[in-house]
Amino acid sequence: MLALIFSLLLGPIMAVLFFVYMKYRFPKGYFGLLFRSYFWGVFSIVIAASFFYIAYIQGYLELKNLRRILFYSFFVIGFGQELGKFIVLRYLMLPHKLFRNPSDGITYSLMISFGASTAVNIGSLLIYPQVDVSILIANVLVGMVYAVVMGFFVGMGKIRNNRLIDSLSGLFGAAFFHGSFEFIIQTDDQLLIWPFLIGSGIMTFLLIVKSIQISDEMS
Repeated sequence: MLALIFSLLLGPIMAVLFFVYMKYRFPKGYFGLLFRSYFWGVFSIVIAASFFYIAYIQGYLELKNLRRILFYSFFVIGFGQELGKFIVLRYLMLPHKLFRNPSDGITYSLMISFGASTAVNIGSLLIYPQVDVSILIANVLVGMVYAVVMGFFVGMGKIRNNRLIDSLSGLFGAAFFHGSFEFIIQTDDQLLIWPFLIGSGIMTFLLIVKSIQISDEMS
């Protein structure tokens, strides 16, 4: 029971910890946009819920074969969930003057992800009461990988002229990693989980380092 409660509170806890860190790092900063990112992240799952519902009424949630598992993992879950977060980041956060570079993109994308993960975990528990708690926890933690990918590339679009290409790179990159993780869960392939975690962890670290370098150069 405690593990279940923790899994449901992990999204808000991560958001609070991240806010405290940002407040410590930038004591004179403005954090209104950061708050809005989290709450818009919660509402972003309306898009994901729509994808899920359409797949349900069409019978595509009956994962009878590999083709259906791939469709469910990469389109219904991966693309469906990331599209909602992308709309928030690209059309509500990006136009703001405080959003200046890839570091800002990652910052707001992480908060959106924590909000979305909070809502997704609650929804998952309501739909599947027997859901594995470890999956709920993973939704929050691994979701940071998708957030960094999307935030970095959408943020690059702020400082370059090819905003469309950068934005789509962020969307489809995040959807690919999200879909890959969901595919691993659905197939219960233990041989793939560690290469995925190690590879995505390294890539996330490199993108964060690169975003910091760009931010320092712009300063």
